[in-house]
Amino acid sequence: MSKRLSAKVGEYQDKQTNETKGEYVQIGVILNNDNGEFLLLDPTVSLAGVLAKQNALEFKKGGQIRDNVMCGIYEDQPKQNNQQQNQGGFSNQGQQQHNQQQGGYRNG
Repeated sequence: MSKRLSAKVGEYQDKQTNETKGEYVQIGVILNNDNGEFLLLDPTVSLAGVLAKQNALEFKKGGQIRDNVMCGIYEDQPKQNNQQQNQGGFSNQGQQQHNQQQGGYRNG
């Protein structure tokens, strides 16, 4: 099972419920195989930009300015249908197949 890495970079008002909701960016995924867990980061995401947005949000709310990107780790739920969703630039099954073909994560 894979896990997604997501960082909160903003907030917005839901027009239907008038609730404040978070705006998130997908940073990457954590996958595992026989050798353990490994991380795939989305190279199109600027971690400096994520940090700047997180600090701007905290400054606006009067919170603490940080020098590290904070992200959450969320387990992917099994899909109800056979369609693959490509979240955050990664297709987990495709990445696993690619890694196996490249031989980078095999035993021996």
